[in-house]
Amino acid sequence: MVSNTRTNQSAHLLSVDLHGDILLDVLHRRRMLAEDHVLLGHHLEPLKLGQVKVQVLPVYVESRYQPEGTLRQAILAIDALYQELSESGDAFQLVRSSQDLAATLQSDSIGVLLSFEGAEPLGRDVSLIDLFYKLGLRVLGLTWNRANLFAQGVLEDTDQGLSLLGRDLVSRANRIGVILDVSHLNRRSFWDLLESTNGPVLASHSNAFTVCNHPRNLTDDQIRALAAKGGLIGLNFVPRFVGPGNLLSGLVNHAEHIAGLVGISHLALGPDFIDHIQHIGVFEPKTQRLLRPEEPHWPQELPSVRVLPLLYQELCLRGFSDDDSRSIMGTNALNFLSSHLPKE
Repeated sequence: MVSNTRTNQSAHLLSVDLHGDILLDVLHRRRMLAEDHVLLGHHLEPLKLGQVKVQVLPVYVESRYQPEGTLRQAILAIDALYQELSESGDAFQLVRSSQDLAATLQSDSIGVLLSFEGAEPLGRDVSLIDLFYKLGLRVLGLTWNRANLFAQGVLEDTDQGLSLLGRDLVSRANRIGVILDVSHLNRRSFWDLLESTNGPVLASHSNAFTVCNHPRNLTDDQIRALAAKGGLIGLNFVPRFVGPGNLLSGLVNHAEHIAGLVGISHLALGPDFIDHIQHIGVFEPKTQRLLRPEEPHWPQELPSVRVLPLLYQELCLRGFSDDDSRSIMGTNALNFLSSHLPKE
């Protein structure tokens, strides 16, 4: 049983979600259902219940649009976000800089950052990253599970690493200050990227392979290498990446393992909540083959952002101090972003 003290403490929690596919829902509702105010109507309350202060919003382009439609879909997703921000008043604010982040923390707004989950929208024109940077892109994952022109995803893996184009993209991202995200990369691409980059890097939504041996999770060597680069690892709440049994207890198992390897300061949250996109049909047959054969389209029980305060309580119950638990929930991510976003 959780004590009243801990329940009261979690009422003043600050969480940072490094990976949430909210834009898929926004774009679908605006274009297919003719809805507006999607963030206000469908996401503001759950985010507040989860005590999320900063939300990273990946642009993910579904397999059905690959490759010709990727640029258009990415632009449509970002345009939809800008329309939503204009409709939301002060509820949401786009974070482009550490100055924006600091202002968000002093306000009642939820800060949102743009990321790419797969660099396919760039095609062979890596210079387009400069344009997307001007639109707010601050985090870049080269791949989703599939292979592309830049690298190989973890579930379309023929043991190839970064291509020459991928290395060019890493260099350009370093030059303009885009944070690189290694979640979804196959092993060889992961190591190529860490060898190639001289900029900030994270795994926005990955767990520990030693605890749950899914290929989407990170080996101990990968965890150590990320930490040596000053990187973060965001705990992923998707049940297939956590392992059997109680979800929150399983997540703490991953936290304990990672903290034991590299310390608390490299842990964060990247929940990858997908409960709000079941109606979209993202995992069409072409995409389904990029999941392992035994995995269903959707887990039977999908967690939602509302569980975040419960994870804080579970961390405390399992022996993490209040400060360490808060660091995992949000402080580590805030420190990382504040250090690596442009100043203004």
